[in-house]
Amino acid sequence: MEYTDVTPAEFDELDGLDDWHVVLDSIHATFAARNYLAAADLVHTIAEIAEAHVHHPDVELRYPGRVHVVLTTHATGGLTTLDIDVARAISAAAAEASAASDPST
Repeated sequence: MEYTDVTPAEFDELDGLDDWHVVLDSIHATFAARNYLAAADLVHTIAEIAEAHVHHPDVELRYPGRVHVVLTTHATGGLTTLDIDVARAISAAAAEASAASDPST
């Protein structure tokens, strides 16, 4: 699989990633679903996205209906275009599931 490194400054210039923020060598997003079950459904969808991209984020399901996602490319120890592609797909799935981004967490 081909991908290129992305610096935090480059990440900040990219469109379509407002749900995500850089923390050290990874990007984080939290989505608020309408309830715990809806959040679990979103986790399942994220797992399907991860399998399709062969790139697996850390995902936490939190009460009362929050999903926290962390992406990094372990092979490079930082951000790559693969993280960007998966982040955009996750954000689209969250929007489709009416799970709002919660950048305060």
